[in-house]
Amino acid sequence: MTMTHSHRTHLNERVCHRTAIVTEGGGQRGIFTAGVLDAFLQSRFNPFGLGVGTSAGAQNLFTYFIGLPGYAKRAIAELTHSPSIFVPYRWLSGQSALDLDTYFHRMLSEPGYRLPYQHISEVNKYRSLLFVATRKSDLAATYLEPDAQTAMDYMKASSAVPFLYKGGVNINNEILVDGGIADPIPVRKAYEQGARRIVVIRTIPQQCGRSCWRQRIDTLKLDKALPSSMLDMMERHEQVFAEALNFMRNPPHDLELVQIAPTHPLQSSVIGSRSCALLADYGNGLRVGESAVESLSRWQGPLETGSLPATNYARIGYRSFS
Repeated sequence: MTMTHSHRTHLNERVCHRTAIVTEGGGQRGIFTAGVLDAFLQSRFNPFGLGVGTSAGAQNLFTYFIGLPGYAKRAIAELTHSPSIFVPYRWLSGQSALDLDTYFHRMLSEPGYRLPYQHISEVNKYRSLLFVATRKSDLAATYLEPDAQTAMDYMKASSAVPFLYKGGVNINNEILVDGGIADPIPVRKAYEQGARRIVVIRTIPQQCGRSCWRQRIDTLKLDKALPSSMLDMMERHEQVFAEALNFMRNPPHDLELVQIAPTHPLQSSVIGSRSCALLADYGNGLRVGESAVESLSRWQGPLETGSLPATNYARIGYRSFS
């Protein structure tokens, strides 16, 4: 486990945004984040008034905020592991290689996976949740605040990997694609929203300077095969990824920043992981999360300006999907 602290003096900010959690994307590698957040849920640890997540990180944060331990683990280890979810040759026939439509439909329709997304309305009374997506028109980041009517579409938009999920997601007449292009680690956004204590959960080791996207492209040697529009997206992604790393390495003086990251590269991949790798990375995240709860226990207490009410898991339908 890697967990680093950068501690500075706090400002008097609104309670609801003073303490935040930020989650990086990473496709199936998000199962590490699922493990960390399940450990938080098992300890009833949620001092966060603000959550900002990208792609798989957005999905993980959603189930964490509505209190569903085990759900993100099953969604990644079972739903995304379905043989039909990722079929590369479909791209040749004009279809999406990544079948996000079926993935989210199963979350809505199948009893064993049905996501009670409506419970976000209860959470929104006390906490704020933002999903990062990217405007396809200009590659700028947009931050979506989900409610019971928009949650599923917003999650899909944040996770719509360009070229794998063709067309993106139309939100208010704007085509949106994966948030990892424009803001892969939205820690600066959390700070701009007023957070002065931030936990960032990563899916790659802290010392690694290459994002999941760059690692995948380098491994497959796709640089010369990518179309120019994809190269523009990669250039944008790498620029903002480097900016986020610099922000975390040199945090503002009034920010207390904690990074939680795997010590070594995860066994799983962005997509196409083996089941044993996914379960191993989940277990790793669970152990890391348990240690983090102990280290961050002081964050659970009242802040100088008051405290958030404890999440009423019984009221919003708390149940385990483990």
